[in-house]
Amino acid sequence: MRANKNNDIVMNKRSPRRVFSDVTVTLIMIILVLIILYPFIVMLLVSLKDAKEALVSPNTIPEKLHWKNYSMAWKNMNYLKVFGNTVYITGGSLAGIILFSGICSYVISWSKYKKFYNCIYLIFICGIMIPFYTALVPLSKLMTDLHLNNSLTGMIWYYIGRNMPMAVFLYTGFIRSVSVEILEAGKVDGANIWDLYWKIMFPIMKPITSTILVLDALGIWNDYLFPKIMLIGKDLRTITLAQAYFKGENSGMMNLTFAAYILTIIPVVLFYFAFQRNIVEGVAAGAVKG
Repeated sequence: MRANKNNDIVMNKRSPRRVFSDVTVTLIMIILVLIILYPFIVMLLVSLKDAKEALVSPNTIPEKLHWKNYSMAWKNMNYLKVFGNTVYITGGSLAGIILFSGICSYVISWSKYKKFYNCIYLIFICGIMIPFYTALVPLSKLMTDLHLNNSLTGMIWYYIGRNMPMAVFLYTGFIRSVSVEILEAGKVDGANIWDLYWKIMFPIMKPITSTILVLDALGIWNDYLFPKIMLIGKDLRTITLAQAYFKGENSGMMNLTFAAYILTIIPVVLFYFAFQRNIVEGVAAGAVKG
């Protein structure tokens, strides 16, 4: 009994070198976190100052909190309108990506016409390999020819096409790892091809679906270049476009500009914290299954 107790004491007693190592690692992590958070802290401080104080001493704590900066930024950006436009584009794009990519991957993975669908799969893979900026001019011309420019719905179709190759790649790798016996059991129970997909396969694909949703949502929400080219009307601006125009119109007002930045960041931060568990689980599942 005494021997076990002594062993526990020895195991719980850490050497000075181990303690020093742990403290050093902790300090390094704290310093790195502060370095990463420093720009956001400065942005928050500046957004709560008046225009003069923001220019003279941006790194200090505000003498007085100017919350009206946020209300002015909200009004001048037409925040609710641009937020609604961005939600519409992002939501519609994600729905199309998941719907079309999932069905395509399901057919590619388990169709009996292997050679034909493997060729289709290679075409999707080529879509991943082509750099976006190489296809920028042809895409712009195609959107114009199809009368999809200056249209929120047109942007949805663009994002579906741009993000489907990667989604098909991830879905196909995941589906191919699922046992065929699961579908065979569904066929025995009388399920048709759509029942097999929506009632059996789609729930199984939840981890990789979560990953695609989160990654594509952040990419679509934060996109600036293509909306800048395609969306001309003021009422069609996305939140990133509105932020850029607001900065240009208030170039001497750092406090208002940074308040607009904070308003732009908040939805993305909330979205990430709401789905961070899905991100970790989905990436891990994709790494193992794919």
